[in-house]
Amino acid sequence: MDDYPIAVTCSRRGTFVAAATSSGRIVVLDGRNGDFVVSFRGHANGTLALSWSPDESLLVSGGQDGWARIWDVATGKQVAECEGGAAWVEHVAFDPRGAGTSSAQVFATAAGRIVRLWTADGQLVRSYAPHPSTVSACVWQAGAQALVTAAYGALTIWSPSRDRPVRRFRWKGSILSVACSRDGRYIATGDQDCTVHFWRVKNGDDLQMAGYPAKVLQLAWDPSSRYLATGGSDVVTIWDCKRSPEGTKPRTCEGHDDLITALAYQHRGDLLASSDASGAVIVWAPVRSSNPLARQDYGSEVVSLAWDPTDATIITATANGLLGAQTYTS
Repeated sequence: MDDYPIAVTCSRRGTFVAAATSSGRIVVLDGRNGDFVVSFRGHANGTLALSWSPDESLLVSGGQDGWARIWDVATGKQVAECEGGAAWVEHVAFDPRGAGTSSAQVFATAAGRIVRLWTADGQLVRSYAPHPSTVSACVWQAGAQALVTAAYGALTIWSPSRDRPVRRFRWKGSILSVACSRDGRYIATGDQDCTVHFWRVKNGDDLQMAGYPAKVLQLAWDPSSRYLATGGSDVVTIWDCKRSPEGTKPRTCEGHDDLITALAYQHRGDLLASSDASGAVIVWAPVRSSNPLARQDYGSEVVSLAWDPTDATIITATANGLLGAQTYTS
């Protein structure tokens, strides 16, 4: 790419990798060999977010023009556009459970204080009650057909079938990132005040972990939902949630020379990949050892990191516009 990558995402089975740049253009590559597939014009003034439909046929994007757009990868054409309700659509998220026909697939958009739900062909399902402040995160909760949003002062859980919130977890602070454990027991947040919160979904208990030197933007659950890896420094900090992380000492993995920029666990394995602002990508097996298993240096800040669906290749995007694929064999 010839521009700064804003968002990079792999489709569900790894057939495609999509990347959006700050200029707005969206590029789709073959996930198996990196060949060019198609490009879309994206959004004027910049594309901010991407999400694949569960069946891999559609890509939805959000941008700084206030719209979400649905793109058909096979035809290379725009299917529909959806007005987000504010100047910027900062978050888009397809419901991963909608793996059936296209009519069963829905996605959410978040623009300013407004969260809306849409069908895959661009029909508005509902517009939820406005949040009290700008929505900072919008993700689907694993194991439940529920949408989790974050704004200053609260996490909110929404159902696709009703307008009013299902639950709300209040906390007086700015939530920057959200990650739901796969077993549905925990929702973790990274926060502006350099803390991490663990919310027990069952009873709403809020556990706070402090001591990070920087605000926490990076969160990643392992496949078993036992371990949460966090950024917020140049050290990877991992909390064991088998019982309760509160009052326990976390595992740490040291080896980065700059702030952590991204974290990703394998989909089915126990390997963790981390990246930093200097351009390093490190692979860890943190349960077995705190020493790195492998390291790759790209020479430019790594802004996005993900394992492909086979768990054999790490897809990276760097600030100088390089999309990389690093195969790891243990």
